[in-house]
Amino acid sequence: MNRLLVSALSLLLAVNAVAAPMKSRVIQPLFAQDEAGLDESFEWTLRELDRCDASLDIVVLPEFSEVPGKTTYPGFLETVHKYGPVLLDKCAETARRCSTLVFCGAIDTSWDVPRNAIYVFGRDGSVLGRYYKEHLTAGEWKKYGLDNEYTREWTQPYILDIEGVRYMFLICYDFYFYEAYANIARWKPDVIIGSSHQRSDPHHVLDIIDEFCAYNTGAYLVRASVSMGKKSKTGGCSCVVAPTGKILGNLYSKVKHLDVTFDPKVKYLKPAGYGNPPAMHSEYIEIGRRPWYYRPGGSAIVAPLSEAPAERSVVFSNDLAELAAAVATGTQEIAFELDVSSDWESTLRAILSKLSCHAIMNVRLKGVWSDDALARVKELVFIYDADQHVYYTTGK
Repeated sequence: MNRLLVSALSLLLAVNAVAAPMKSRVIQPLFAQDEAGLDESFEWTLRELDRCDASLDIVVLPEFSEVPGKTTYPGFLETVHKYGPVLLDKCAETARRCSTLVFCGAIDTSWDVPRNAIYVFGRDGSVLGRYYKEHLTAGEWKKYGLDNEYTREWTQPYILDIEGVRYMFLICYDFYFYEAYANIARWKPDVIIGSSHQRSDPHHVLDIIDEFCAYNTGAYLVRASVSMGKKSKTGGCSCVVAPTGKILGNLYSKVKHLDVTFDPKVKYLKPAGYGNPPAMHSEYIEIGRRPWYYRPGGSAIVAPLSEAPAERSVVFSNDLAELAAAVATGTQEIAFELDVSSDWESTLRAILSKLSCHAIMNVRLKGVWSDDALARVKELVFIYDADQHVYYTTGK
């Protein structure tokens, strides 16, 4: 082979000496448009699991695999209890029979409040772990009553090391939070398992999201979703994507399974510039990261005002040190006064620059405020990205 070509390939791919190809299968059922079609769609999924064989290393099913179609609110819960145990038993049986790993999106009803999960079945059919969706849509917790409380607390990315391969997980809405990708990349995953129920985005948009996910995390993406009909231009897109961003296979709207073989230890390396050795994309970006330019984040951030408890602990002070100490010890809300006759902008900037989104803020406005001054207050709150954590009251 041409020496220049070999050199170029070495910049793109780094192969672990113990790497071994693995055969993956994603299963894409038809999303039933009414409850009358649920039985047929679910039975199709079971038949697809029966078609799996020992040549497979991993099998991935969509989110809500026990509810493969449109339901009413009570119908959703009824279907979960009707099909959930059948589905999970079938996944365990398939894992044992084929000696393969099975990843299934399904509701975990073992909690007091059910959770949206990906079940991980080992080759012996045992449950090796469960990933719980980190970003629930409003409909999931408001309409279907799924647990959302655990998403309000800090947690590290969920990772499972199985047979030397590092797996991480995303469920549907999780894919849209690109700010999470940089953190996921720090954990050096080999494979991201995606279970989705996405039905409205067009195919070219889903391609962008999937390519972006694989490229930015440095992992292979193996994603299963649901077809909205064989001629549909939206939804579906069960696929496998390489860390280069190249789509290795995509079902788009087909109702079938897709098999793709890849080596999870083959990584994408890029020239890192200025004489630096080739590096993963995430490593190259980390060198220049400037988090203070971005939106507030991290373990100290609290839920916005719209999700905050009605009864909250409150500390009132205009001393930044007192407010910071209150936040550090768990106070849920801080209150401070802005006197229109004082240097209120300096006070507001000082508090927002240190405590934005770390607590609910009650900004008490003292004096007679002009429209321009009020607009400036709101502008500063927006600049520091605290508008979802701030409310205003008037003082005397």
